[in-house]
Amino acid sequence: MPRFKLKKERKESVKENNIHLWIIISLLFFQTIFLLYKNIDFFKDKFAVDPNALYEDEIVKKQTGSTVSEADYPKVSLKDVRISILNGCGASGIASLWKEKLRGIGLDVRETGNTDKRYAKSVILSRTEDMKYAKQLAKRLGVGSENVVMQLNKDLVDIDLTLIVGSDHKELEKR
Repeated sequence: MPRFKLKKERKESVKENNIHLWIIISLLFFQTIFLLYKNIDFFKDKFAVDPNALYEDEIVKKQTGSTVSEADYPKVSLKDVRISILNGCGASGIASLWKEKLRGIGLDVRETGNTDKRYAKSVILSRTEDMKYAKQLAKRLGVGSENVVMQLNKDLVDIDLTLIVGSDHKELEKR
């Protein structure tokens, strides 16, 4: 009879070890899921397609000397687009002047300010992945398509486009 008891004790200890193993595996599984969830933005950015690459053909057109036609710019309404204006030329009051001009043509200008550096040419920054609004504003103001850039910023919640007024602002005013 003593042999039988010994076998029974061994079976129970093996089962007990299996339970500990399953607990450890389960904890590691949940930890892996948690880490993947917390770093999902990293993986999205790592495998995302560069949205600026979609517009490289326009840069090639510009470099080869072919002109950008009216058909290359999509026709969209800028009525609901939220714009910020930054003074990049250094002259005082330029951002406020452009704010009044853009509001005069029915655009929604939310804020104005100054940049830290000087810009020779005016630049339009698209804060969304959809570049059609930035291109439409560039066409309307006379900003070259090479100065329309996508610059996503998660901190800007209420802005779709940013116009940086450069030293060429007098040329833009004539248009």
